[in-house]
Amino acid sequence: MLSSISLSKAALSVTLALSGLSSVAFGLFPDEAGRIDWHRAQIGAPTKLIPYMFNATNMGIFAITSRNTLASLDPSNGEIFWRQVFDSDEPIKALRVRDGLVLTLSGNSESHVRVWDASSGSLAWGFSQPPDANFRRGSGAAEFIEGSGDAVAVVGDSFVRLTPEQNTPVWELPLNATASYKRIVVGEKTAFVVGDARPTKKKPQSRLQVVEVDLETGAVVQKYQFANEQAMGSDRLVFLQSKEYGNYVVWREKKSIVWFVHRLGMHEPEWELYHAKLVQVELMPEDMLTSTLHEVDFDPALNQDLPRFAMTYQKDGKTKTVVVEMFLKGDSQQLEMRKVAGFRSDGAVLGSCGIAWPKGHKAVGAHSERAVVAVRSSAADDVSWRLYTDGKTPMHMGKLVYDRDTYGPVVSAVPYYVDSEPRVLIQTSGGLLAALAQGSNAPVWFRDESLAHAADMAFLELAAPVSSAEYAAKATDPSVLGSPVTRFILRWVETLRSTASWVTTGFGIFGPASDASASGEAARSVAEQMKPSSPIVVGDHFGFRKLSILGTSTGVVAALSTQGGVRSWTRFLAENGTAVSIENVFVTRANQAMSSSAPLVTVVGRSQITGNTVVATLNALTGEPVDSGSQLVVDLGRRHAKVFGLPAVDPESNQQLLGFVYHDKQQQQQQQNPQLGIWPSSARAVRAFCGISQPVFFDLGDGSGSTQISGYRALCPKDADRDAWAQDSLLSAASEWVFDLPAGETLISATDYQHGAQSTALLGRVLGDRSVLYKYLNPHLVTLATRIGDSGGIAIYLIDRVSGALLYSTVHANARVTGKQPFLAIQSENRVIYQFWQEGALEVSGAKRHSEAVRGFVTVVADLYESSKPDDRDQSRVFSSYDLLLPHVITSAYVSPEPATALGVTRTGSNISTRDVLFGLASNKLLGLPDQMLDPRRPRNAPTKDEQAEGLVQYAAPLVLDPKRVLSHYNSVAGIRRIASAPTHLESTALVSAYGLDLFFTRTSPSGTFDQLSPSFSKVNLVVTTMALVVGCLLGGPMVRRKLTNQAWA
Repeated sequence: MLSSISLSKAALSVTLALSGLSSVAFGLFPDEAGRIDWHRAQIGAPTKLIPYMFNATNMGIFAITSRNTLASLDPSNGEIFWRQVFDSDEPIKALRVRDGLVLTLSGNSESHVRVWDASSGSLAWGFSQPPDANFRRGSGAAEFIEGSGDAVAVVGDSFVRLTPEQNTPVWELPLNATASYKRIVVGEKTAFVVGDARPTKKKPQSRLQVVEVDLETGAVVQKYQFANEQAMGSDRLVFLQSKEYGNYVVWREKKSIVWFVHRLGMHEPEWELYHAKLVQVELMPEDMLTSTLHEVDFDPALNQDLPRFAMTYQKDGKTKTVVVEMFLKGDSQQLEMRKVAGFRSDGAVLGSCGIAWPKGHKAVGAHSERAVVAVRSSAADDVSWRLYTDGKTPMHMGKLVYDRDTYGPVVSAVPYYVDSEPRVLIQTSGGLLAALAQGSNAPVWFRDESLAHAADMAFLELAAPVSSAEYAAKATDPSVLGSPVTRFILRWVETLRSTASWVTTGFGIFGPASDASASGEAARSVAEQMKPSSPIVVGDHFGFRKLSILGTSTGVVAALSTQGGVRSWTRFLAENGTAVSIENVFVTRANQAMSSSAPLVTVVGRSQITGNTVVATLNALTGEPVDSGSQLVVDLGRRHAKVFGLPAVDPESNQQLLGFVYHDKQQQQQQQNPQLGIWPSSARAVRAFCGISQPVFFDLGDGSGSTQISGYRALCPKDADRDAWAQDSLLSAASEWVFDLPAGETLISATDYQHGAQSTALLGRVLGDRSVLYKYLNPHLVTLATRIGDSGGIAIYLIDRVSGALLYSTVHANARVTGKQPFLAIQSENRVIYQFWQEGALEVSGAKRHSEAVRGFVTVVADLYESSKPDDRDQSRVFSSYDLLLPHVITSAYVSPEPATALGVTRTGSNISTRDVLFGLASNKLLGLPDQMLDPRRPRNAPTKDEQAEGLVQYAAPLVLDPKRVLSHYNSVAGIRRIASAPTHLESTALVSAYGLDLFFTRTSPSGTFDQLSPSFSKVNLVVTTMALVVGCLLGGPMVRRKLTNQAWA
């Protein structure tokens, strides 16, 4: 017996020792970076690309983009060297690179000239021009002055010379708003400012205007107009610059077959040029009238060689391109033009890179730095490129195979060189930026910038994981899973398979043999990375893995996994080859486990051809069209004013119906009521819509600048009209109410329709004395913000969307709302949060909250309750907007240390957890503040015991931004415009996505992870301890039974 006890003690000691060793070995947290949260840095679709060698060894591809970003890319791999994101109201108008410096001009009436270090992106020096009342929209240009380090620029309505040595201009020349100046040509002693002349009664036709200015003094040398019926940016006009030959403008009048060559500084064209001399082929007049011009020199001021341009024309139904060069003819010293290259260019996109490389750069050959590239689509998913310098034979060529349904057609191309190897940088309408090289059908590198233009996003809940055998059976024959016995057997097969796999990997200690998620994209080739991975159709047990489906203004719909940001599928939506501008994304049929019907996503946008509303319905798991036989993008033939989800389901497709509100200018002028269209539109859908118990209400006039908001109720047609329903039929609407803003006020913004219902866990707030303040929960609440006349103050109105009743209003007399100081608002349950810029004493409903003046961004929080008295609740069983129940509103204001660009609130499954208020900050951070910090009931004095029991802390006006509350951690998430949140299967955890220029995703637990084990919890210790207890019971059981038996016999 003693030996048995000793044996059991020894076994237990060994077990505990192994358990201790295990805890030491697994004391490290798993590396979850890139899975719990991930960040995608982007620049947007480039509008201008300049490859440039800024010193003997370093090169960068400098870009300005449609997202108003200046960036430098690594030409060898496409990675971002650096980027600078400009304000949305400060468009970048000019980009020049010279001597290791980058020059930009941005802004409109308030202009900013900045010079950046090309290698680091740091600001070298800059100049800002105050707002100019004489500024003409579209005006603006900037150029370096070679050899001096200075720059000249058109800022506002002035032409200035700037130098890094002083903060003010060397000289300033008023331009008197006589033209929109868009080009500066810098000569040796003078500069020419060229633009579109302002039409007058004597000269109503469009003309170009030139002002020649002395670079030393800023005095006007001469001013004149030329080139009738021409405009800057025309495809029949090109600039030529040469230090040796001078500066020229070449153009052709619209109905003329003659090209005019004008030397800047002379009032008349220097000579006329005919097509035959350029193309060395006789052309018919109708062929000559098709000719267009293209600039070959991106930065002509650097050109040390003969100036060039390209001309495209039609002959015998074929498109051809010639490269033309200006030269000095023989002994006569007469300037002429000659053709140096020519090639077929049917359907091709032309590009060039005419910049001078530093001396000694090994890529420089016979005009190699001034090549012209032609990129042409030769098959459905195949594009070929050819690089021409001289003659008809391309110097280099290659092709790219890619999915056009994913990225769209090629729209621009730029050639450049890396270590003497030619490369072509192409861009597609879908946002793909790819570098191509010879000898490969795949790009050297690529950047997908489509998601930098995200307009809307929706989360798709994925089916809960069951056995892989069940999914295989579902894929082959869904009816097999109809039997519960079959499903039971398949689950046990999967359980045994998983257990065997767990044992073979050392009880999960050593993990799987390979981790695909760890290797990620690095293990895939560039060609494989361009193709989306296999569609992600299965979620996880906790609901962490979902699909975030984004729609962009460039026509791209993409589904990304919330775990790691892996792209599941991409679809490019176009109408007749032109990208659709997507505005809204709706999940109209949710995912259902083991259902044979796939979830659906409906994308709503606008046609950039007709301006009409377009709709596309896709399989939310694969991105494939729902009906391959029908048209992918459906043009509804009208332009909607508003779209929202309806509380009805189409009986045919089992998808949620969408409501489109139509109210065109003619209806507005005739004071007609709007009409409501439904999608999908069919007789059955209309019957389903008319069968819902509650009427559908909507409002109009909630756009910026409006002075009146109107409410309407949708009317159902008669039974006969329902049977004759056609796709283009519309429902009538009856006017319910009109809310006129006070005189002098105009609307700034209104809170949008909520996508999906928000559940409410608590109907009231339990106070410290156990009494309850009942929340005012109105699903039809709308928050309006208006600008008060010229004073600049704002008014806040809370109205009911159904009845139009005014529930609450307040005025902030010292608030200011501008482009750089916007107004933001969000609603959640009974709380309204908004932020604005404040200058002066802060007032809410006429009561001063701060005795001292506030100059900064202020966040106001308003909580709505049914009554000011605890335990006082409306006794109505059903909430009605027509019951005049005015809420009791408690407000408080907080001073924010920095402005927000977007607001959001975390969402959990039942909303039992406390919520975090999410701020997208101008400093490119995502911040989550706990609900309690913004509670308007925070006491002004030291909290009482009841208030402490309620969790309230003493009020303090400044909001302290705790770095530990920054959800984006060290990531710089640029340009956050929207924040979305989705619940998981764990009540403690919410998913958060922030998007704008960048994409960022993370998980957060505002109340802590109370329903899950921490990452440090040792599952191995738990298993070992359990096994030790089992072994102890097996060994000790016989001994205890023997002891009890002996005691019974004693």
